Amino acid sequence: MSEEASLEPSAVTSGASAATAARAALAGPLRRARRLLPAAGALLAGAAYALACPPWEVAALAWIAPGLLLVAARRVRPRAAFGCGLLFALAMGMGVTGWAYATTRAYFGLGPIAAAAFVAVVWLAFGGVQYGLLAAAYSALAPRVPAALRPLVGAWLWVVAEMLRARLFTGMPWELLGHTQYARLALVQIADLGGVYAVSFVVALASAALAEAIAARERRPRALALRLGPAVALLLATVAYGERALAAQRAASSSAPAFRVAVVQANVPSRIGWQRIHVERALAQYAELSSDLGAVRPDLVVWPEYAAALYLDREPLARMRLARVAARASGGLLLGAPRLAAAGEARNSAVLLDGDGAIAGVYDKRRLVPLAEVDPFAHRRGDGPVFTAGEGPQLLSAAGARIGAVICYEALFPHLVRELVLAGADVLVNLTNESWLDAGDGAAPSQQFSMAIFRAIETRRSLARAASTGVSGFVSPAGDVLRVVPAGTAGVAVADLPIGRGLTPYVRWGETWVAAAGVLLAGAVAAGRRCSAR
Repeated sequence: MSEEASLEPSAVTSGASAATAARAALAGPLRRARRLLPAAGALLAGAAYALACPPWEVAALAWIAPGLLLVAARRVRPRAAFGCGLLFALAMGMGVTGWAYATTRAYFGLGPIAAAAFVAVVWLAFGGVQYGLLAAAYSALAPRVPAALRPLVGAWLWVVAEMLRARLFTGMPWELLGHTQYARLALVQIADLGGVYAVSFVVALASAALAEAIAARERRPRALALRLGPAVALLLATVAYGERALAAQRAASSSAPAFRVAVVQANVPSRIGWQRIHVERALAQYAELSSDLGAVRPDLVVWPEYAAALYLDREPLARMRLARVAARASGGLLLGAPRLAAAGEARNSAVLLDGDGAIAGVYDKRRLVPLAEVDPFAHRRGDGPVFTAGEGPQLLSAAGARIGAVICYEALFPHLVRELVLAGADVLVNLTNESWLDAGDGAAPSQQFSMAIFRAIETRRSLARAASTGVSGFVSPAGDVLRVVPAGTAGVAVADLPIGRGLTPYVRWGETWVAAAGVLLAGAVAAGRRCSAR
């Protein structure tokens, strides 16, 4: 008799029962683990996104993040998908702006727990809602969309979420997906067609297409071609356009009229309070550095935001001292300073002084920093005035050039800069003070400089940037970084900037392509569903 036949029925039964019991014991933990997979995917997507941004700049990880979040959202119901979007925003936001914790503690005087909670709430408002809606919408729509079109739907929803980030609750488009690719100039040239959002669309589409193909375990060549084909074709077209645009822009810049700008970075840290002694010391440092220009005569000298924490229209003696610097440039000195408007409202302004010390022009900041410049309790702490926003795109004129000034994080908002160019700006100038954002690792200044590069490409205008502690420098209309004064150092940089002419498609039409793409995509989805029904 064989060994199998010699087994008692009771032994076989007991073995089967043990196996069944083991599977039953594991079933509960496995189900719970599967339920956690979407949340884990969202957190992993947020971490990948954060590592793609400065200072780490592992830009390849940005091509992973959207697909991870979208596939995670598709596997759960819309309500749970909304939660995945919240988790993604927290992981991404707190990873990207790790410096915000130290900044919040220093600026608002909060304790460790309160500071961490504050940063989390900010990202839930300025990212969580937007990405939550994105994930919930994809969860609801994806099952109704043909598989080949799902990545297109996901990429379009991603762009809509980013546009909401730029506008909802005053907006905070800090480190959008497209911004992570700033160093890949051939890829980002399409920003002149559709803004940074066009770059985000390409990255999100490629990521979603690959993630959906992997999730479906698709191996059939024809099915893979349907899933990946649109993303591959758009990516190739994007790079081909970028290579041609780069060559054309660099050639045009070499023959364009030049506007010589000097930016001065004194590496003056932020001070709590408006003590006169600190103001005078800072002005002396800026003036001393400006004397290093020697025989160089620029068209414009630029000092950063709040280089002069004085109401210059009420400080004639200070203006006369600054006139010595303004006289070094044919177009004068452009510097950041507060001012009081006619109604007595305080404005954060860029003030243009001529060689006689007269105020030749003013630009008032239009997009104020929430809870800082518009903090109703600021005056109680003695940190300066509570500001009101300026109105309309105001241009400045210096040495025959029309200057579009943006102050601090206004450079993050594509539509604000677009409005300046529509109004006639030839050159862009960004005055900023990021010393209060810098936690010592240089992350915030490098992030803000990388985002400002896109404003030059979108508008095909040269950009000069003067920062209090860095990064100061220049960006060409093609996105080339021409020269910088590194963060944490003091110095002067001079560059001949090509004056821009003409309007790019993005400047002319802005984000209307997003609406047009949505209509076309809705038609394609409807057609695809009809074909499937047949």
